[in-house]
Amino acid sequence: MHDDPEEAPLLKPTRLLSGALAAVLVVASAVPAWSGSTGASRNIRVALVSEQVGVQPGRPFRVGLHMRMRAGWHTYWKNPGDAGLPLRIKWRLPEGFSAGPILWPVPERIPAGTVMSYGYEREILLPIEITPPSRIAANSVTIAGTFDWLECKEVCLPGSAELDLTLPVGSATPLFAETRSRMPMPSTGWSFSAEAGPRAISIAVRVPPGFSARRAYLYLDQPLVADFAAPQGFERVPDGYRITMTPDPNAPRPPERLSGVLAFDAREGMKPRTALQVDVPVTLGDPAPAPVPSERRALPAAAYVAIFALLGLGLALLWRFAMPLLRG
Repeated sequence: MHDDPEEAPLLKPTRLLSGALAAVLVVASAVPAWSGSTGASRNIRVALVSEQVGVQPGRPFRVGLHMRMRAGWHTYWKNPGDAGLPLRIKWRLPEGFSAGPILWPVPERIPAGTVMSYGYEREILLPIEITPPSRIAANSVTIAGTFDWLECKEVCLPGSAELDLTLPVGSATPLFAETRSRMPMPSTGWSFSAEAGPRAISIAVRVPPGFSARRAYLYLDQPLVADFAAPQGFERVPDGYRITMTPDPNAPRPPERLSGVLAFDAREGMKPRTALQVDVPVTLGDPAPAPVPSERRALPAAAYVAIFALLGLGLALLWRFAMPLLRG
């Protein structure tokens, strides 16, 4: 376990010009309205936090596991992809209280060679809804549990923490508000159809008027459906878009349904990302694979620093050698 803050940095900005903004967001999100005990593995710090500062009888509220990871380390979504394990929780709740399932934010794609995993890097809050009984006799209540996860980089290590949170019986925070914006939304106003064949698994999306996207990715929550490491195809069709996946060669049969989170990356000037919860029946056919969009990745911040340093060095050398000539 590491207690030194330098051992477990919070967020590492991916672009040089966003560094100051990222630092402000980290400071704002690091202080939830009500925080309980904390814990740590070798590479991840965790804390049990609450969206509310107090509990009201019969009124559901959200707590969450706040995870902050060392650079390069990650943990997993509910479907980890080709490898990994999701977070497991064993609750110890007051009498009459109940806990719902983890409300999973949209994950990231984490490739490693030929393996594709779905999970989270840097920092994530995993919310859970707690429902109290209609009557609470005590002045305060304690929410506690055992949290087990898998953390990976080049190797994978198990992590675990015993956490608790005491709330008075009786306001949302920036941390929960930011996580709520990352949750997939219901697909009201959208329509879907899916088809599976030997060459591809296809999902077609009819989008609302005015919606436009530059790419999309379907995070399946089922194993043995698609090859997670294979890139997904994406193309415009008359009423929307079509996304295709490569069938998993180990799948015993074509899928009967496609379920998961469909995430769209928006075009310039639009909302950055739209994510939808989908669950679509699949018909058998022979859909063709859609073209695979090119992946254009921005240079990391260190690369920009190196470029500007080299430019500065070049200008300094040019000035040094040009001055004697100008004076002569």
